[in-house]
Amino acid sequence: MTCRLLQNIKHTCDYNPGGITGIYLLDIRDFGAYQFTDEGLFSKCYVERIKSDVPFVEMGAVNESTFTETQENGIYKQGLTTFVHTIKGEKSSDLLLASTNKYLVAFRTSQGLMYSFGSDGGASLSFSQITGQLGETSGYQISISKNSVYPLFEIDASRFNTIPVLGTEERQIVMTEDKKDAILTE
Repeated sequence: MTCRLLQNIKHTCDYNPGGITGIYLLDIRDFGAYQFTDEGLFSKCYVERIKSDVPFVEMGAVNESTFTETQENGIYKQGLTTFVHTIKGEKSSDLLLASTNKYLVAFRTSQGLMYSFGSDGGASLSFSQITGQLGETSGYQISISKNSVYPLFEIDASRFNTIPVLGTEERQIVMTEDKKDAILTE
C-alpha cells in the first residue's frame, strides 16, 4: 500500500520560484460543479473545467501572497493571504461587502499553474486594515480560509482566461492596480 501511495511522487531539481500572480473569486452560489479529468472523481486532483454561468472576479495580489494547506483527520485547512495597498473608503466598502459572502477561490502561480479550493460551501474572506508607521506600508491584509473535506485541486490553466472589463465596476472585488474580469472558456 505504501509503495502505491508514493510511486507517482517525483522530486525534481528544477528552479521553483513560487509566488501567486492572480487571485480569482466566484460567489459559491454561482458555482455549478467541477468537471474532473476523464469525467472521473477528484482522486486525481485535476479539474478540467469549472461549471458556472457567471465569471470569476479578480482580486488584487502582491508578490507576498501565499497559500497554505494542512491536512489533519480528513480535514484540509486552507488559507490564502494577500495585501491590497492604500486604505480608501471605496476599498473598505468593497471588502465589507465581500466579507459577507463565501467563495470558490482560484489562483494562478508564477509558474502559470492554477489551483482552486472552497467548493464545499465556499471559503470566507476576512481582512484587517494596517496604517503602519512613517515609511511603512498601509493597506488591507486579506485572508481567505476554508476547512474542507477536499484538498486543493489543480485546474486547467489554458481554460481560465482573463479579459479586461470595459466601463463597468460591478465585477470587481478590490484591486491594487488594473481591474480585470476572469472567465473560464469552453
